[in-house]
Amino acid sequence: MTDAQKFLAKIKSSENILIIAHRLPDADTLGAAGALCFYIARQLGQSVEFFCADAIPKSMEFLGLAEFISRSGALNLANCDLIICVDSGDPSQTGIAEQLLARENIFLINIDHHQTNTFYGDLNIVEMSSATAEIVFKLLKSIGVKFTKEISTCLLVGIISDTTYFTNAGTTKESMAIASELLKNQANIKQIIQSTWRKNSPESLRTWGKILSQLHFNEKDKTVTAAIPRGDSVSPEVFEGLANFLTALYEADIIIVMRETDDGFVKCSLRTTKDGIDVAKIAQARGGGGHAKAAGFSVKGHLEKTENGWEIK
Repeated sequence: MTDAQKFLAKIKSSENILIIAHRLPDADTLGAAGALCFYIARQLGQSVEFFCADAIPKSMEFLGLAEFISRSGALNLANCDLIICVDSGDPSQTGIAEQLLARENIFLINIDHHQTNTFYGDLNIVEMSSATAEIVFKLLKSIGVKFTKEISTCLLVGIISDTTYFTNAGTTKESMAIASELLKNQANIKQIIQSTWRKNSPESLRTWGKILSQLHFNEKDKTVTAAIPRGDSVSPEVFEGLANFLTALYEADIIIVMRETDDGFVKCSLRTTKDGIDVAKIAQARGGGGHAKAAGFSVKGHLEKTENGWEIK
């Protein structure tokens, strides 16, 4: 059996399915999860719930995932017989690693596109694609799923987001061809652009201005560093958006954006557009992960500005 056939067989033989997105959810994890939820609920008529350890960003509420969130507010894995994790390179990314690892007799499907994936599922559908949404598209297409407007919109927002509007190194001919097919199936491109691009508030732009005014460029290492101290409240969306924006700096080989959290950690987001540089290896060495051109990790500590730039102490 192919992975797609195994995937379909598991879904059809399960009564209570749980779809899990990663912490601090972005458009790709939510889009991939949404497409699966709509397929399972609408076309198969089966019970499916969605879980994310963090709240869905307001900009992504248009996908309609709230419909699948448990009304009880509590997560109990004993209530499901199939778990599908999307866009999570390892169990820790879900925010419920202990529960997942302690599960008994619950089959887990891992669908992901990160090169640092640890293959933690009972069935691992892991490919180096532009987005997890792209993998889900190919998976659903191979089993004859009808691409409704809801499913198409979910998948297109994931691909558009993870390719940064088809401008980053992850963009391929295949990702653009898939996007075209999703548009033919009535994906709501107007809503996607409104929610992912034209979403910056005056407050977020002021925050960008403050951060950009303190950029540090290391000419020797060709790195650009931006820091967000704990006193500056910045949403994860603004944090990741800034990291993507800074890739426009052609002189920099590596972009590093650091954000200090209230619980004593510094979250680091790495980006590069240069051939021969793999930021996933840098992140993985520090307990994180990601892609060759976009990755991240977290370390215990706080940010401190020195004469030589920002440091983690």
